[in-house]
Amino acid sequence: MTQPQLTPYPDNSPQALLRVLALFIISDGEVADAELDTVEGLGVLASLGGDRETFARVFDAYCDDLIVHAGTRRRVALADRDWVAAVLAPVTDPAMRRVLAQTLLLVARSDGWFADVELKVVRQALDDWGLTLEELG
Repeated sequence: MTQPQLTPYPDNSPQALLRVLALFIISDGEVADAELDTVEGLGVLASLGGDRETFARVFDAYCDDLIVHAGTRRRVALADRDWVAAVLAPVTDPAMRRVLAQTLLLVARSDGWFADVELKVVRQALDDWGLTLEELG
């Protein structure tokens, strides 16, 4: 498998942080209104340095990256380990990693169920970022 190619964003930029959120929201194959309401209601976009417009641009670019990554297969695993690692990699700031991990947990619970694929993404984020659930509490 080839290395995932993503729209380039500077490390720890609002766009890199928001792309992690886009990955998570899409990971179960459904964009739930409750997830978006949670993001909006908790002020997550602003806390990550963005706004609705920036998130919409990042979300669109993320979807475009997925399409390119799928290529002729017309299919891509939304939580493929290499893909998720590529999305997580530009988040290098330990404080932002904790904030994002906590945010992912809140978003996961917002639609009433924690999908297996969401759990897989959270586990990989914790592993890749060297975090534990206890640190997030």
